[in-house]
Amino acid sequence: MVYLASGGFWLGLDQVGGALISFLLAIAFARYVPKDVYGTYRYLLSAFWVLTAFTFTGLPTALSQAVARGKEGAYRTSFLPSLLGGIPLALIALGVGIYYYLAGNGALALAFAVIALLGPFFQPAYLFGSFLVGRKEFRANSLFGLVLYAVPSLALFATMLATKNPISFLAAYLGSNIVTGILLTFVAWNLWRPGGVPDPEVRKLGAHFSAMNLLSTLAQQIDKLVVFHYLGAVELAVYAFATALPEQIKGVFNSVSVLALPKFVARPFNEVRANFWNRLWLFTGALVLVAFLYIAVAPLAFRIFFPAYTEAIFFSQIYALSLIPIGNALPITLLQAREAKRELYIYNVLSPVCQIAALVFLTGAYGLMGAVVARIFGRALNLALGGVLLEGYTRRREAIAK
Repeated sequence: MVYLASGGFWLGLDQVGGALISFLLAIAFARYVPKDVYGTYRYLLSAFWVLTAFTFTGLPTALSQAVARGKEGAYRTSFLPSLLGGIPLALIALGVGIYYYLAGNGALALAFAVIALLGPFFQPAYLFGSFLVGRKEFRANSLFGLVLYAVPSLALFATMLATKNPISFLAAYLGSNIVTGILLTFVAWNLWRPGGVPDPEVRKLGAHFSAMNLLSTLAQQIDKLVVFHYLGAVELAVYAFATALPEQIKGVFNSVSVLALPKFVARPFNEVRANFWNRLWLFTGALVLVAFLYIAVAPLAFRIFFPAYTEAIFFSQIYALSLIPIGNALPITLLQAREAKRELYIYNVLSPVCQIAALVFLTGAYGLMGAVVARIFGRALNLALGGVLLEGYTRRREAIAK
């Protein structure tokens, strides 16, 4: 209980503080940046996140688990694999940039060159977070996280006052994140001096998690690429604002799964499983209240803070329903803690394939409303599928034990 209260407070502070900073930045974008420019920036940023699917995305989770088991030396040996894992991102981004250049779009060609140059350094600069979570240093992780929210936001705000160029926004975001992450890495290294033996399983387990994450990472960001493709930059700007506040609320509640991972690793499976579903349904009940409260206050919030985007209000109210099933992260976190590779592969293939298919079909057929409905469907599917796979894993363990 002390762990939950203390860790939950610091992780909650990180998420709430980050949500507030992001909210203030969104107000600035709504007031100072034209919709087509903002939509193009969101397309480029989503393209970057999609390309991260081809990096060593599973390494941070494997690193947290190793550190939670006391093998802090894994942090020391994770930087080079993480950096090398960014090479595919750089090569693909260069290829896309060359395509745009040959097609006569020099601006987007330059944007993807920026992604190719800076992208591989993004994850290595953030590994300190996995190290701190594994050590249960939630206070430090929260304070570091607030710095990582604040500095790039200030960089973006300064950039939008100087220019209305979406490529400049992209470079400011990526560059400020990387520089800040590197500085915080040095601070973490000097404060905790990670020693001990490395974990030889980190790379192998990280490779498994990376393979599993490939399609799910695509599914998380491809909605903005699909909206940009079918509807254009202005409609993408509207969609981004429609989803922004619910996504910030989701981020606040995501701290629950971060807090749960070290405990799931350390405690016996049967002990965790005993009260798992009761707690998940209580959590989901609270999310129902949060979703309907947001639906009630969204019109006033948009008219006060985002008056240029009032056409996003109805879409945002519908999108708020996607908050209800965000407990879907908990069954998967438990399966990750037990290294249930078979169940995780099934989840990370079936779920994103269904989500991507729904996004492409529904957005093409019904526009922004189709994209919103597809995202709600995706999260509901994740909760149902995660639950089924967790129960299947439980029965498999019981059968082996007999």
